[in-house]
Amino acid sequence: MILAIFDLDGTLYTGHIGIGIAEHHQTNRTKRSLLYLYLSTHYPLWGLQKIGLISETTNHSLWARDMGWLYRGWTPSEADAASRWITQHYVIPRLRSHVMERLMNHQQAGDRVLLLSGTPYPLLAAIGRQLGVEEAIGTPLITRNGRFTGASEPPVCQGRNKLLRLEQHLGKDLVSVNWSKSWSYADRYSDLPVLKRVGNPVAVSPDPELTVHAKEHDWEIIAKT
Repeated sequence: MILAIFDLDGTLYTGHIGIGIAEHHQTNRTKRSLLYLYLSTHYPLWGLQKIGLISETTNHSLWARDMGWLYRGWTPSEADAASRWITQHYVIPRLRSHVMERLMNHQQAGDRVLLLSGTPYPLLAAIGRQLGVEEAIGTPLITRNGRFTGASEPPVCQGRNKLLRLEQHLGKDLVSVNWSKSWSYADRYSDLPVLKRVGNPVAVSPDPELTVHAKEHDWEIIAKT
């Protein structure tokens, strides 16, 4: 079995999913107090990263972990409606056509295509359905009495935990994976654990650290477009 693993933000499309959720909440005038709380408590993390008090992986993990706040109180059906709006109005207009072409080529070749991202799972699954991808591995959100609590189920699907969640998702199929012939597409150095796991890592519009690593190891690089 050959895998083709695609990151979302910065890889399949050019945006950031947090901005997509924010646009939905502002446009549809819903949960704006939670949105402002989320933004006001998380934007300072960029400053902490800049001065070296936290790592990039920690910064991104905290943003992803607490994104569940923006779903608090919704039923799964309400979340699905919001996810479809975000997909149609934010994600699809920003898709990288050349990366989507790669994805479809993998599907036509019979490879097992997966989305792997720190994005909340309900949203990632909805994006996958719109793109024709059946398997999505994101950060699960916790529900109680049929509604999202605002909490995420640890570990957040970021950094090394991406590989952990991928392996958990594969379960018994893990032993059937031909890793040397599998593919992974990502844009950040923090995605290195998954990129290094496969025989065909592809750096898509990579950040500076990943660019250096990819060049040093003769990995394929898909430049910005």
